[in-house]
Amino acid sequence: MRISQTTARILPLLFLLTASAAALDTSPGLLDHAWPAIPVRSVSAIGSGIGVVFSPDLSVPDNCRFYEALGFACFQGADWEKVLDDVHRHNVLYPERRVFTLVLETHGTNGNGLKLQTSYDPDADRSYIAAGALQQRLEPEGIYYVIVSACNSGRLLRPAIYNQLDPNNGDKLFLPATKGIVNASPDFVASRSAVTIITPQSSHIETTLVGKLPELSASARRAIIESSRNLGIIPPKEFAVSDMMVAMLTRDPKLQLTAGSYVDDLNREIAPVDRSEQLFRKFVRYVNGVAARQYPPPAKKASVAHKTARKKNVSTGRTPG
Repeated sequence: MRISQTTARILPLLFLLTASAAALDTSPGLLDHAWPAIPVRSVSAIGSGIGVVFSPDLSVPDNCRFYEALGFACFQGADWEKVLDDVHRHNVLYPERRVFTLVLETHGTNGNGLKLQTSYDPDADRSYIAAGALQQRLEPEGIYYVIVSACNSGRLLRPAIYNQLDPNNGDKLFLPATKGIVNASPDFVASRSAVTIITPQSSHIETTLVGKLPELSASARRAIIESSRNLGIIPPKEFAVSDMMVAMLTRDPKLQLTAGSYVDDLNREIAPVDRSEQLFRKFVRYVNGVAARQYPPPAKKASVAHKTARKKNVSTGRTPG
């Protein structure tokens, strides 16, 4: 995933639980299975039932607080084992806010493994996970869909590395796994898993932009601050949002997803900056729109015309001119 920097910003519930990856494949309604388009009337319900995982270097300090204020469960760290434990803990401790779908805002490492890291320093905290391991570890937690927002995500599903990643793949982005590699067990059979992994239909480089809270409307800021206080967290000041996250939230017609398929070729295509900025503005309008429904403007009181009685000239019987 690529972080875009522009002059505008520094860095840049109903769930269908029975569908399988093989049954879904490519479908316009695929996202509706994983993330039903249920109208929401409060900002704190935008991410209901959805969890999001961020690689620390693709995020900002306030990011998880922002997503939590929007109703998502948010997990951020460079150690996949800890992230998986946090997902387990969340669904056990907060059954009323349990997660059914997980969105991964991580690195794809050119399609050689889902990577979490704090930086590109070779000694930085860093870990990788195979697609099969995600299915094997998340199914017991009640996660039924994993949506991958990572560069060249379609290559992650290649049979040769589906269950066991190749640590000697020769890719310069596959840096030392200082926090380990999580693989599926050798006998894991992906086709028997209830977890569906969803990726963009075409592999490409994903883009993330960063915005500031003041870019949202007064009503949206009010909703986020109130939601944060209700959760006992400090209200965020900024947030990072990917093109794919916006496209899913707003049901962008250009978004094409698939499940149960993979690609071999590496694709270095990246969306134009204008496209990312367009999606960012769309995200702002979406959140502002939900906030406007949550805090509708007060109804205008019907103006009552008060007629002032005119004084009569007692002597002439005529009204003053």
